Amino acid sequence: MQILKRALLGALCLVSTFFSGGAAQAQPAEVIVGTYVNKIQDVSFRENRYTVDFYIWFRWKAQGALADYKPLESFEIINGRVDNKTSVVEKKIGDVSYASARITATIAETWNLTDFPFDWHRTQVRIEDSGLTALDLAFVADKTNSRLGDEIEMAGWMATNFESEVQRRLYRTNYGDTSLPTDAQSEYSRYVISWDLDRVGWGAAVKLLSTVILATGVAFVSFMVKPSDLDARFGMGVGALFAVAASAFIVSSSVPDSASLTVADRMHMVALGCIFLTLLLSAYCLRLEVRGREELAFRVDHWCLTILPLLFYGWVAWAIFKATR
Repeated sequence: MQILKRALLGALCLVSTFFSGGAAQAQPAEVIVGTYVNKIQDVSFRENRYTVDFYIWFRWKAQGALADYKPLESFEIINGRVDNKTSVVEKKIGDVSYASARITATIAETWNLTDFPFDWHRTQVRIEDSGLTALDLAFVADKTNSRLGDEIEMAGWMATNFESEVQRRLYRTNYGDTSLPTDAQSEYSRYVISWDLDRVGWGAAVKLLSTVILATGVAFVSFMVKPSDLDARFGMGVGALFAVAASAFIVSSSVPDSASLTVADRMHMVALGCIFLTLLLSAYCLRLEVRGREELAFRVDHWCLTILPLLFYGWVAWAIFKATR
């Protein structure tokens, strides 16, 4: 029904514009809308969603196109769904109508995880009226009273930089209604609230990346073992290889499948490459020792023990700096 209402209203907009012969349209009625965010929870990268609990209120004059306006029934969240609506209040304040409710909603979010686990996110809740177009209704953000709550607590996250604004959104479709022209379009007023989600500290990054950093270090320690001591030398490299592979699996289970590589993904790939290189160099040093060139094998081990850790941990520091700046 909501789609059909939008299509019919869009068609009426076109007809009105046509018969007006370009005359100026009447100004849309203003509806003041504001929000107070109580809680942000269940942030899930894997499922591309989070849950938000907030109060929303509307103030308007019930006349003209808004004579029978019921905002708590007609508003919709464009990028999510309303799960629960409680604490409904509807009353008159002089000649102004007022309506408010507490909303629990699930918001769909396409996270930018390029810098994971050193990432931060700008997230939005987009609200429109399902029936009235921008010709009849124009939202006005109640910036004075809208804000984030003082008791928002999220493990590992902090919400900051709250903003509220109003945009206009054009839909170029007839919603499949063949009685309307294929180039039918309609425009709606959209109320948007947004805020930043910032990670608190480096706890999550340390837990996710400590294994890959330490396991790669163990592989480098193998250069301190005599090449002919096969069990110890190759055991370190193979053990580190499996440890990093297991760490990569754990990290991948925390984020959705994506073609882009996160900082954690790149770190695991570089670590695997370094560990494989230590195994190749160990095999080469063993061959030198077998051929009686123990001094050259010792020098190769010495240079590898110095250069490879510097290259790997230097790259790790640069990748973290780039992601966090």
